[in-house]
Amino acid sequence: MSKTVFAYSKDRFTGRKIETLNEALKFKGYSVVWVNIDGFEHLDELKEVFGFHDAVFKAIVRSKGRVKAMMFEDYLFLLLYQIYELSGGLKREKTAIFLKDNFVITIQERAGDVFNPIRESIRKGEGLFREKGADYLVFALLDAIVENYIPMLEKISSRMEELESRILKGGDRDTLRRIHGIRREILFMRRTIFPLLETFRKLEIDGRSFFEQETRGYLDELHEHIMEVLEVVESHREMANGLIEMYYSTISMKTNEIIRILTVVSTIFIPLTFITGLYGMNFRYMPELGWRYGYFASLAGMLLIALGMLYYFRRKGWL
Repeated sequence: MSKTVFAYSKDRFTGRKIETLNEALKFKGYSVVWVNIDGFEHLDELKEVFGFHDAVFKAIVRSKGRVKAMMFEDYLFLLLYQIYELSGGLKREKTAIFLKDNFVITIQERAGDVFNPIRESIRKGEGLFREKGADYLVFALLDAIVENYIPMLEKISSRMEELESRILKGGDRDTLRRIHGIRREILFMRRTIFPLLETFRKLEIDGRSFFEQETRGYLDELHEHIMEVLEVVESHREMANGLIEMYYSTISMKTNEIIRILTVVSTIFIPLTFITGLYGMNFRYMPELGWRYGYFASLAGMLLIALGMLYYFRRKGWL
């Protein structure tokens, strides 16, 4: 697993891979030093170099879906989750963020993240990164994680619109299966995002000392951003439930249509069955039994009865 360092000040920048975390200390003369670690194999080295408490490492290793914000005397620790769309559905990945002095340390389960736009901005000197401190970088990292939820929700929305069209055209069991799959993804995202509300509020209240006055305003905006994302999630969840109701309503309508047709057919055959049953009793002295045209007359009578009933049903709007 790789370790990289991005160190920058207003007028200079350097970025490179490092072999040991001790090498990162050589860049402390820069305004901000961002150390990114892929994998959790270097936690002991991190503890030795930066002196972090055991509690944060236990949280990283043991936490299963729990978001955390822990404030210590000289550093801040955050544990949250990035969400990725991989084969087989959505997956989430632990992301730990430390803020200590001018050092920002991020630890991820695997290589690849949503921070590449931030890296490019730092490398090219775009935006406010070179002018701001490490606290602003922490805000930007949190904002990138939250912002990454938006395109996933948009994809889910597009898929639901497609499924809605399929339902209106006549959905099948595969359509229902896909709706339930989307609903599970929405609930998965909600369970991941909702705890961020409390975490960011705690960050605003208990972690204010780690952020400059201007950056605190950005944190307020981040909290509002989470609220907006959750509103979208709730809207999507209601839409998914609506699709399920629409599916069963469509199936019910199709079933009712089939029952209606069968009822009409059965109703038409009731008098025909009566006639055939009546003349099937085989009594010797029944009328018309000896009539030469009796068979054809009975068929014609049954046909007229059927056509008359169909005409009546259509006039009533039942067909």
